[in-house]
Amino acid sequence: MAWHKVRNEYSKLTLLGVTLLILTGLGSVFYYTYHSLRRDMNLITAKQKNVFDVFYQRAKILEVENMVRYADLHLGQDIPAPVNGLDTDYLYGFDLKTQQRFADIPLQYPAANLLNTFRYALSYPEVNNIYTLWNDHRLIGMVADNNVLPAKLASFEMDLMAQPAWYHYFGCADFAPSRTFCSADEAFVSDIEIDSFSMRNTIVMYFPFIHQSGLGSYKYGLLGINISVDEAFRDVLLPFTNINPTRTAVSFNVAEPCRPFHLCLKKSLMRTKAGTDLYLKWSYSWLDFIKLTLHSAAFEIYLIALLLLMVTWKQLYLRLRTLAHTDHLTRLPRRDILNQRLLHEHDYLMILDIDNFKSINDLHGHSIGDAALTAFARYLKGNIRKIDTAIRWGGEEFIVLFRGMGNDDMMSQSAKRLLTRPLQIPELPDPITFSAGVIRIRDYLTVTEAVHMADELLYHVKQHGKHNIACYEGTTIRLIRPLPDEAESA
Repeated sequence: MAWHKVRNEYSKLTLLGVTLLILTGLGSVFYYTYHSLRRDMNLITAKQKNVFDVFYQRAKILEVENMVRYADLHLGQDIPAPVNGLDTDYLYGFDLKTQQRFADIPLQYPAANLLNTFRYALSYPEVNNIYTLWNDHRLIGMVADNNVLPAKLASFEMDLMAQPAWYHYFGCADFAPSRTFCSADEAFVSDIEIDSFSMRNTIVMYFPFIHQSGLGSYKYGLLGINISVDEAFRDVLLPFTNINPTRTAVSFNVAEPCRPFHLCLKKSLMRTKAGTDLYLKWSYSWLDFIKLTLHSAAFEIYLIALLLLMVTWKQLYLRLRTLAHTDHLTRLPRRDILNQRLLHEHDYLMILDIDNFKSINDLHGHSIGDAALTAFARYLKGNIRKIDTAIRWGGEEFIVLFRGMGNDDMMSQSAKRLLTRPLQIPELPDPITFSAGVIRIRDYLTVTEAVHMADELLYHVKQHGKHNIACYEGTTIRLIRPLPDEAESA
């Protein structure tokens, strides 16, 4: 009973250890996946070009007066529509006071060559609109498709000073007399907003300009370049080919909170010409993060390592279990292994006891007694079959379980072979003999009952001269090697 309790406790500890090992491994995989995401974010953002630098360079070569010149040249003229299938750009104009469109002009050549620098900037896929905003409340710009232009610019503020970029450069009292911009910023970058024309998330870069119109008069305004967020930051918003973040965004607000049950990462993506930082933000829901982890190389390595560990652990466990159940002196299994299942896998049980073992210890010493036990264990293993099992039961007692014995006669023959083969070792002058009792294993017998019955037969042999094996023949006890007086009467 005590052994079963220990075994159950050991099984629980083993299960707990395996569970902790699996959970620790999974935790390591999740931790590695998280840091892999951070590393990937660093690598991907390092490759992202700074669109603000790119379009700052483009804006420096754009001459805003060319837009006005081309519009004045073609206003009121009947310009034919472009041939279907041919790409062209359109110059458009809005009156901000009436919010009505006053121009929608396809570019015609050779006059349109003066707008080639605008066409070049508009050819970038991330640019969906380039326009100029004038102090006379005109908005003149270029688009690649005039179908995006509304008939009325309802969403645009008529009060120019209400526009942050306009106020940034022209809102101070000194601007009118000095013609010096209120800010030395090279560009003003808007927040991310929905563009009125394309209805896409857009960042607008504004550049101030002053246009001399002759006779000391001048006009001034802003050059705006609409940058589509989805196009300009495609590589960082859709960074992977398989499982992308649940939510991606670029934002000027670094303190945007993380949603509940989400894993959030953020990193400064680039710096604008106005000196502010644009941040990249990735957010994974717990489900998407688990999916990403399960598809990662780290998880594959974890599974391989876990499989190898399980195979190694099984072999190690079996080895340790064998060592734990093996007698260190005789190298035979200990009595712990004999349970109900093992008992009923065999047909006969024999318990053996070395004769006069106490005398061997007393006369020759315990070292010779140990040599006798070791030699007897080898003797047993050498004289039984591989399918049989020899066990050191304790002290000088041993048990042998026999399998595949069809009847008592077969068992008697095997027992006689054990008796007729003497065991002699150099350390002792006389052969080592043994006494034994053997019983047939019945289905109803427990281990305790079977051993007790065999032990009674062993005791019978000890009372009748030793060096013999007793068994039941019906209800009577029979000795495998007959006594001398029985042999004479026979």
